[in-house]
Amino acid sequence: MTTIMVVIWAAVMALTLLLEFFTVDFFASCFSIGALVALIFTGCGLSIYWQVAIFFVVTLVALCAVRPLMKRWIKKPTVPTNIDQNFGKTARLLADVVDGESSIKINDVVWKVACNANLKQNDEVTIESIQGNKMIVKPVAVAAEATAATAPAKKTK
Repeated sequence: MTTIMVVIWAAVMALTLLLEFFTVDFFASCFSIGALVALIFTGCGLSIYWQVAIFFVVTLVALCAVRPLMKRWIKKPTVPTNIDQNFGKTARLLADVVDGESSIKINDVVWKVACNANLKQNDEVTIESIQGNKMIVKPVAVAAEATAATAPAKKTK
């Protein structure tokens, strides 16, 4: 029975490690840790009931302790989307702002925009953010003042 359990725990460990390579979420690796500890205790001659209990306890501890640490340690990089390249760009309004809405054209794509300033057609705006399918814009003069206010003051001699 010991030989069979060694094979079973080794197979569980190998399969969960293989699964981890595809998910990279540190979920399956916690089961691998549990299987490794159960495999070690199999060599000590413990019964199958103790092996299964140890497997579940160690897996649960790994899920609660090791997984959050690993996820914090290895962070997935955020991949900017093509829309992120538009933040900070300037564009001209295609129409007057009516009820806080108008439209602009960026890279041959017409976007709805929201703006709380009264602007006219061809006024320049700066793209601040996106909410749903609308770009939030500010007049260029207001955006320039906000940038100047947050910039550190230059030292004079």
